[in-house]
Amino acid sequence: MFRTEKVNEHTIIVHTGKHLDNSNAHEMTASLSEAQDAGFKHIIIDMSELEFLSSAGVGSILGVLGRSRDNGGDIVLCHVRDRILHILDVLDLCDFLTIKQDEQQARAFCLARD
Repeated sequence: MFRTEKVNEHTIIVHTGKHLDNSNAHEMTASLSEAQDAGFKHIIIDMSELEFLSSAGVGSILGVLGRSRDNGGDIVLCHVRDRILHILDVLDLCDFLTIKQDEQQARAFCLARD
């Protein structure tokens, strides 16, 4: 299971760990959906430990993104390593996803949208 950290009543941080792939993408989807069900509009995904991201991992994020945006929130990626950013760029997702350099910028983005 992914580690979560509540920031405030609207925002939660999900820490990915080293891999987000076929073996655990369903767990990521469940974690994000549970956060949405609990009323969190903004979900920050801290990718500081992430070393490998597969298409299933990308799908786990994209699969719940619309619900957050429909509810006036967003899913914000932070601490995205260059190799992961390259994958997102190749998939032409960098302009579609909200990506911030670090957790502080991600928190500020979410706070400004409350």
